[in-house]
Parts: sequence; C-alpha cells; structure tokens
Amino acid sequence: CDIKIITTHEYRINLMDIIDIKIKDQFDQIHDAKAQLKKNLVEHENEPLKLSQRIEHIIVDNEVILPTTELLFESEQNEKIYRVIEE
Repeated sequence: CDIKIITTHEYRINLMDIIDIKIKDQFDQIHDAKAQLKKNLVEHENEPLKLSQRIEHIIVDNEVILPTTELLFESEQNEKIYRVIEE
C-alpha cells in the first residue's frame, strides 16, 4: 500500500484548482456548482480557451460529473443536463 503525504503547499494548490461556477440545466434553471480545472493546458495567445473547455469535471450536490464531448454535464442522480454559464 503506497501512502502519499501531501504537504500543506500542495494541498493549497489543489484547492485553488477548484472554482465556483454557475451552471444552467435543460429547464433554464441556474445552479451554483464547483469546477475542477484541468492542469497543464496549452492556450494559444490568439485563441484563449473558454471556461467550459478548461473544466475537468463539475461538482453538483456532491456528485462529480464529467463532461460529454459536447461539453455538457449529465447527472446520473437527477437526470439533469447542465452547461456552464460562461462569464
């Protein structure tokens, strides 16, 4: 069994990768959620990535939801389909 000890510095960095976002479901209801951002993304100066392209997964009501190829997030718990509101 390998045990990894995480230093306080590493823990802070991991927490900073989680941001608060707004999402909208298929019924146009807006919800608060959290998003884990992808690490080591390459952005081009003339073509910055949208927020939805930078998200690894979202967290809604303690459910971790991965994006589909269309950058939508389909819940298995409540059958809602979410999209990120770009700001």
